[in-house]
Amino acid sequence: MNPESVNFIKDHVLLLKEKYNESLQQIKEANIKGEDSSFYKGISLAYYDSLELIKSQVEAFGYNSTEVKVALPEFGEPAL
Repeated sequence: MNPESVNFIKDHVLLLKEKYNESLQQIKEANIKGEDSSFYKGISLAYYDSLELIKSQVEAFGYNSTEVKVALPEFGEPAL
């Protein structure tokens, strides 16, 4: 894979992980306030699903996993 593509995927994954982590925080805040967190759980699932899709495509196309690392946490746990 060319370096530009690798950088694009890495950046995209990083941004999705940040959004996923933000959604987890929104779930916690809603629960603390006693509000319904279902909406934020849906958002969280969408970001997680996007990360999972990118990971499966990277693997399906046989790209080197050391070049493009898409490590997924357990759903509901923060992404590192």
